[in-house]
Order: sequence, then C-alpha cells, then structure tokens
Amino acid sequence: MTRRRGPARDSSAAASAADRAARAQGRRGRFVRAAYLALLAGLGGLLLGVLASDLFIIRQVEVRCGNPSLQAEAAERAGRLPFATIWLPPTRAIERQIGGLPRARTVAIDRELPATLIIVVDARRPAAVVTADGRFMAIDEEGVCLHWTGNPASALPTVHLEDPSGLEVGGRLRDDDVRRFAAVLSALAGEHLQAGASIDLSHPLRISVFTADGVLGKLGNDELLHEKTLLFGELLASLRADGREPLSIDLRVPSRPSYQPVN
Repeated sequence: MTRRRGPARDSSAAASAADRAARAQGRRGRFVRAAYLALLAGLGGLLLGVLASDLFIIRQVEVRCGNPSLQAEAAERAGRLPFATIWLPPTRAIERQIGGLPRARTVAIDRELPATLIIVVDARRPAAVVTADGRFMAIDEEGVCLHWTGNPASALPTVHLEDPSGLEVGGRLRDDDVRRFAAVLSALAGEHLQAGASIDLSHPLRISVFTADGVLGKLGNDELLHEKTLLFGELLASLRADGREPLSIDLRVPSRPSYQPVN
C-alpha cells in the first residue's frame, strides 16, 4: 500500500529550502559588503597618498590685500609660519597671527593647485579722521587707528578729541571716545549727514556736530547721544522742508529742542 506524504512533511521541506536560500543570500551579501569596503579602503588609501604627496606641498604663499603697508605686514607674519600641504594649512595660526593684526578686518584662505596658498586680508576701511596737531589719523567705525594723512578725503567726517596725543597706527581710541563716536556717526549716517561733518567730542559735556554745510547741532552730554543726533537730522530736514534754514539746533534737552535761524 502506497503512503501519501503528509502536509507537515511538505511544509518542513519548503521551510528548509527557504532557510538555505536565505543563508546563501546572506553569505553573498556579506561578501559584497566586504569587497565594497575593501575597495573603498584601497581607494581612500590611494587618495590620501596622492593628497599627501610632494605634489601638494606648499611651495608658494601669496598674500593679497588692498592696503600695501598691511599687505607687507601680513606677508612678514606669513613668513614666520610653518606650511605643509595645501590641504592642511595652519589655519588657526593664520587667523591668530595675520587676522589678529589691528588693521585687518578679516582673513581668508584660498588655493591655486597644486602648490600655491593664497591668504586674502580684508583691510579695515576709514570711516572718519581724527585731527591732531595739524595731521589727521584715519580711523574705522570701531575706532581703530589706520594711518596718518595730511590730506584726508573730503567725504570723511572729522573727529575732535579731548586728548589725541596717544594716537598711533594700529592703536584704538579710548573706550569712551569709541562709544561716543560710534553713536554719533551711526546716527549721522542714518540721516545721510556724515559726509564732511565735524564731530566734536573734545568736551564730553558739550558734544556737538557740524554738518558739511555749517549747521551746528548742540548735543550736550553723551546721554541718549545716538537718539539726539538722529533727532538733529530729522529736525534739520523738517525745518528745511518748511523753508526755514537753521544756524544751529539745540538738543541738550531733547524733550525741548530749539533752533536759531540764519537770519
């Protein structure tokens, strides 16, 4: 009598075949992954070897800057630094030694393959000049002293300090002077009055401004200095819009401004 294979035996055989197929597929997958990783490791090693080769050793360092004297100063600093490959320049040392120069605003690194490193220095730009004994010290908006000049640009405002004797290239105005100067300059710029203006900080309790066309703004002490300067510009524009030309505008008490007409 012939026995029939039961359903349980058929199911067990099918499961065994599926399990063998899954194990085989797993072995193939592990082999493929291992081969892929080995290939990546080989390519990575080859790439690192090429990048670290003598081909990419820095042979020339070029310093670019729009200010010739700052460029020379930055180049002298760059000459002290150690350089290896173009891919791994001494970034922190460049930022510290060159970006830390008083007249440098920012420093950036560029490359010309295979072996030239370029250091780009952005110089601080004059925002005003401080008068001192017949000369003028150009300063930026943060009060950093940039260079001496005997013939400043007419568009730059002039600043008068109580004591300008300590001015030197690469130095900085005193903190109180920087704060007062920044407050007045930003407000004048907001009213488009900074070009050719005169900012008098020589008497901290009697701060004043003169516009390029000769209108005096009496600002008093440095309390609310920015706001008083803004109000000066707004009142000047308003008076002129009404056909009235002021000789001076008094904002020493900002809640009670007054003006003196030309005639």
